[in-house]
Amino acid sequence: MILIDNLNFLTERFPLLWQALKPIENELPQRVWVTSAKNGTPTLMVEEEGSALYLHSSYNPEAEAERFVAQFAKVEEYHHVFFFGVGLGYHIEAFTKKYPQMEFTIYEPTPEILYTYLATRLITNLPVKNLKNLYVEISPANRPLLLKDFTDFTDGNLLFVALPSYERIIQELTTEFIHSFQNIVASKRINLQATTVYQRKWTVNSIRNFKYLLETPNILSEKNRFQGIPALIVAAGPSLMDEIKNIRYIKENGLAYIFSAGSGLVPLLKHQIYPDAATSYDPNNFDGVYKQVVEEKITGIPLIFGSTVGISLHKYPGIMAHMINTQDTLAPYYLRLTNGKEIKGVFDSTTITVVLVQLLKYLGFDPLIFVGQNLAFRGNYRYARGISYYNPEVTDYWRQGAFIVEDVEGNEVYTNEGFNRMRMELQTVITSFSQGEFINTTKGGAKIEGTVFTPLEEVIAKRLTKRVINPDWFPMASCDYDLDYLLEQQKTMDGEYDKITENITKIIKAFSSLENLGSRLNPDQLQKKINQFDRELKKLIKNKFFTVFIQPSKRVELELVAKNIDEVRFEHNPSKKREKIIKVFKGLINSLQGDFDTMAKEYKSLQQIILEASKASF
Repeated sequence: MILIDNLNFLTERFPLLWQALKPIENELPQRVWVTSAKNGTPTLMVEEEGSALYLHSSYNPEAEAERFVAQFAKVEEYHHVFFFGVGLGYHIEAFTKKYPQMEFTIYEPTPEILYTYLATRLITNLPVKNLKNLYVEISPANRPLLLKDFTDFTDGNLLFVALPSYERIIQELTTEFIHSFQNIVASKRINLQATTVYQRKWTVNSIRNFKYLLETPNILSEKNRFQGIPALIVAAGPSLMDEIKNIRYIKENGLAYIFSAGSGLVPLLKHQIYPDAATSYDPNNFDGVYKQVVEEKITGIPLIFGSTVGISLHKYPGIMAHMINTQDTLAPYYLRLTNGKEIKGVFDSTTITVVLVQLLKYLGFDPLIFVGQNLAFRGNYRYARGISYYNPEVTDYWRQGAFIVEDVEGNEVYTNEGFNRMRMELQTVITSFSQGEFINTTKGGAKIEGTVFTPLEEVIAKRLTKRVINPDWFPMASCDYDLDYLLEQQKTMDGEYDKITENITKIIKAFSSLENLGSRLNPDQLQKKINQFDRELKKLIKNKFFTVFIQPSKRVELELVAKNIDEVRFEHNPSKKREKIIKVFKGLINSLQGDFDTMAKEYKSLQQIILEASKASF
C-alpha cells in the first residue's frame, strides 16, 4: 500500500497520476518485490522471463547510485533532467543531492515499479519543489500523450538519465522509448526554434494577408470535391530531374492534377511545365520561388497560399485561393463561413508537403503520388538543379552531421536532421489517414513509412490511364465569409482595444509595486499586493486584443511562464512567492508595452482593411 505521506503528496501535486494508478492498484502483476541488500537497505527485484533480477545493487544500492552519478559532467549546462525509470529512487536521490537546484522529471514505464517505490520510500526524500513532472505509463498507447505533455513545457535543453538496469532488463522497451523520446525532443527543439523566429511574423503576416482572405475563395470550403482523383505532389528533390518527361506526359494528357510544393515549381517552369496549382505557406518574406511567374506575368498557374505566408501576394499575377494555417489566430476570431460550416485549417510543418497532404486528402484526392520527395542526399546533390537561390550540391557543410537511413529500395542513403525531421512529420500525417493510397515515385529517396515505392513510369502505365482534369477546377474569386459576423467581431475587438491600454498600465504598475517592495511590508500587506497583481494578470489574459494579437507573438515567452507557473502556485510564503513572480513574469511585463505598440500599428491597418471590405459589400 502506498505510504500515506506519498499519497498526500500525489493528491496535492499530481492528482491525475493518482487517478490513473488507483483503479489498477489491486490488479498490478506480482512480479516486483522489495528485499534487503547486504548492507540492510531496501533493494528491488523484478521477475523478467522467469528470472529474478536486481534493479539495484544487492550489496549497497546507495553507493552504486553515487558511482553512477559521478560519471555525469557539465550538468549545469542543462536546464532540466529527465529520469527514465525510478526503481527505488536511489540514483535520483544521489543526483539531486549533488545538483540540488536542477529541475527534473520522473518517468516510470512500469506501473508496478512506481507503485512499489511509493509503497516503500518517501518521495519527499527528493527535492520535490524541483520535481516538475511525474509520469507513469499505464499503457504504451499513452506514451505519445505523456511525452507531448512533457515537451510542451521544455525548451529541449535537457539531460536524459536512464536507470542503468533498465537498459539490461527491459532492453526492448527502453530502446523503443529512447527512440520516441529523441524524436519528440528533436521535434520540440526545431519547433521552438521556428516559433522563436516566426511567432511575430505569423501574426503580422496574418494581418497583412487578411485582405486577400476576403477577396479569394477558401480552397477547403467544400470537402471531397475530387473524390478518387489522382494528384501529384512535386517537390524539389534531386530525383525530380529524372521525371520531367513523365510529368510532361501526365500534364499534356490530363492524367492527374499536379501540385508543386514550394520550390518544386522552379524546375517545372524551367521545362515549360505549368502545374495545376502552386502552393506557398512559408512565413518568410521571400519571393524567389515566384520570380519567373511575376516577371513574365504568367497568369496560368493558380496559387494556393497559407494565411500566414510571407510572399508579396499583391504581385502574384494569377488567380489565388487560400487555406487557413493553424498558426493564424486572426482568422478563427474574425471569420465565419457563409454556409455555416466549420472553417477547416491546416497544421503547420517544417515542409509544405505535409501541408499539401492535409489539403489534398481533405479535397478527396486519391492516390497521392510523391515526386522528387528525396528527403535525403542523392549522390552529390540535395536539391534539384536549376533553382537559382539554392546551391543544390552537398558540400562539406552538409556532410557534417549526415547519417544513414533506408532508401525506397532497401539500400542506404545519407540524410541530415532537417530532411529526416520532414520525413518523420510526413510519416505522421500519412498515418493519420486510415483510408487512401500514398505512392512514392522518388528514385533514390529516403523510405517514407506508409507509402509504396513505384517508379512513375509504372504508375502511368498501370494507374494513370485516363484524362481526369477539369480545366475549370479552380474556384472562382469570391468571399466565402459572413461580413456581418466580421463587422460584429470588429466592433467587439475595438472595445477590447480601448480597454487594453488601461489593462497594461495597471499590470505594469502592480508589478512595479511588487518589485520595489523589498521586505518592507508585513506578510498580509505583501499578500494583498500579490493578489492585486494576480487580478490584473487575469484581466489582461481575458482581453481579446491580447489573446488574438499580442499573445501569439509571445508564444515562447508565455510557454516559459507556463513551464514555471507551478513554482508560483505552490509557494505559500508571500515573500518567496513575490520573488518567484518577479523571476517568472519580469521579461513578459517589461516587453508588454512595446509589444502592444507594435501590434497597435498593425491593428490600424487591419481596421482599414475591414472598413474597405464593409464599404465594398454595400
